[in-house]
Amino acid sequence: MNSAATLIQELPELSDDQFNQKYLKQKQGMHALAAILPQIEQQSLALRAIKLALKVNLKLGSKLAGTVKPEFQTATLKLIAKIKTSRLRKIQLLALTCSDMAIPMLVKALNHKDSAVRLHCIRAIGLIGSTAAVIELARSLESEDSQVQAWAAWALGEIDSKPAAAALIKALNHKVAGVRTWAVWALGKINPKTAVPALIEALKHQDSEVRWRAAVNCGKIGVSEVVPGLLNALRDENHLVRARAAAALGKIGDRDAVPCLVELLHDPDSYAVSLRAAEALGQIGTETAVAGLLQALNHEDSDVRGSAVSALGEICSEVAAVAVMRSLSDRDIFVRGRAAVALGNINTAGDANLQTMVAAGLAIARGDSESYVRWRVAAALGQIGTEEAVAGLVRLLGDETPGVRQKAVKSLGQIGSPAAVLALEAALNREVADVRALAAQYLPDVRAEVKTVYFDSEVAAGFSGEKLPKILIASEAEAGEYIIDRAAGRDLKYLISIGTPGVPEPKSFHKVPNRLRLSFNDLEIPVDDPDRVLPTLDDVLQIIDFAQKMSAHPGKLLVLCQSGISRSAAAALTVCAVLTGRGQEREAWTLVLAARPQARPNRWMVELADRALDRNGKLALVIELTATEVAIANS
Repeated sequence: MNSAATLIQELPELSDDQFNQKYLKQKQGMHALAAILPQIEQQSLALRAIKLALKVNLKLGSKLAGTVKPEFQTATLKLIAKIKTSRLRKIQLLALTCSDMAIPMLVKALNHKDSAVRLHCIRAIGLIGSTAAVIELARSLESEDSQVQAWAAWALGEIDSKPAAAALIKALNHKVAGVRTWAVWALGKINPKTAVPALIEALKHQDSEVRWRAAVNCGKIGVSEVVPGLLNALRDENHLVRARAAAALGKIGDRDAVPCLVELLHDPDSYAVSLRAAEALGQIGTETAVAGLLQALNHEDSDVRGSAVSALGEICSEVAAVAVMRSLSDRDIFVRGRAAVALGNINTAGDANLQTMVAAGLAIARGDSESYVRWRVAAALGQIGTEEAVAGLVRLLGDETPGVRQKAVKSLGQIGSPAAVLALEAALNREVADVRALAAQYLPDVRAEVKTVYFDSEVAAGFSGEKLPKILIASEAEAGEYIIDRAAGRDLKYLISIGTPGVPEPKSFHKVPNRLRLSFNDLEIPVDDPDRVLPTLDDVLQIIDFAQKMSAHPGKLLVLCQSGISRSAAAALTVCAVLTGRGQEREAWTLVLAARPQARPNRWMVELADRALDRNGKLALVIELTATEVAIANS
């Protein structure tokens, strides 16, 4: 490769075709051009290079436009401004320049009447990510447009630089409460090394809302440095701060917090604080924590007792199991039901005594006078799945309440063991019609052989060679029934499940061999609730990677979220866009609508997928066009 000086001297001698062939038609040439553009001293030569690059590829040309000498960048950006394309596309191209010279153009567009233009501008400034960009984003935090404020905070958190962190820390003391809220929210997104000192200080802020939001973020970050500040926050005058601090300490699992959390079990001002304290003690799980939870079982509030019971069920010790068994005689029906669930959750593997205790406890609960409790017992036995559990379910097949009997049959189908099959076969001779009918429905499923296909396995004999899998889109409830109850569920090879942060994946989903679990909320713009999570580019990249692995070994795919309409539809559209390929965006969307006619994809996820797959806005556009067509048809 010639030296940069030689290449620069050569540029004026090249015709447009020669320039394109040498620098724009191959990767090696593009890299060489990117290296020499910052060294070109003649503006006319730099402009010529950018013009030719923009003709070949708008994205490539835009990226190169920001690499020329700063004094030339105003001129190169004007070339982008003159391109005949949509305003939103032009904003994306300006962001690709990563040039400070683009910021004034983007700031000017923040006054545009179209909210989509304003929001794209804010995100574009964030993508530039320079100190100048941080200054403009900090100013935008004071916008009268709440969505602009939201995206400005989000962008500062995404930049994750010292100037961005400094801007957010300064905004913690802003006179407007909304700005303070966004600032503390965004601090939870940046590098912990930078965020932790600021959040610890925010735990002492005069604004109680800043304090409790800071406590939430401390729990998410989860480093030991925040523990002293959170322990102090347990004594805060505001009950929300105390509750959030307790929850954060539970996530961190700090043993030093146990005595303080035990005290909060009897918080005089708010039972919500007691609930969070009980949950935190269950997460920490030490002997001292168990002792505190045992005290909570005598609390006057049934919700606190119920939380203590659930927490004890996660600890999995004999002491905890005994305590849960005692709660089976609680005066409140829902506490007794939670006790049954807790017994089902206890991990008894390898502990014969614990297995005996759990079995005895569920046998007691099986005789509860309330059908709700007995239904919970049937569900718990299905989770346990042992031969003793099957025997307990057989007894519940004769329950006087139809819902309990039917749940017992479903649990036997869920277990699917040889003993469960025998129990279902015997149930075909039961006197009660609903038991016979349901057992007949489940038997073909549990008899079927379940074949497991992993990403690294060979393609099974007779495996379909089609590129596109059969895609199913469902709500979480529908998916659970599909996986457990239907024969077709046995053919599922892949599962993408999107859940609420902090909520574990249902155990039944483990029946599907290849799974991707993501956790975020159905949001299209940032919200200042620190418990709610906006989908990220990393989430979408995981979906894309999953789809690419899937293409090698096609099979039936189930995509789900809570309602089966928004997040799951966006994930399915991303998968279909990967598998159908570039230029087939409408076809990909048609596949999604065929699977779920009521699909309304999360637009932010679609925007992220469009960016990750380099579809130039076509994925988002095809949804917009479809929505317009529907509106016209219905008008």
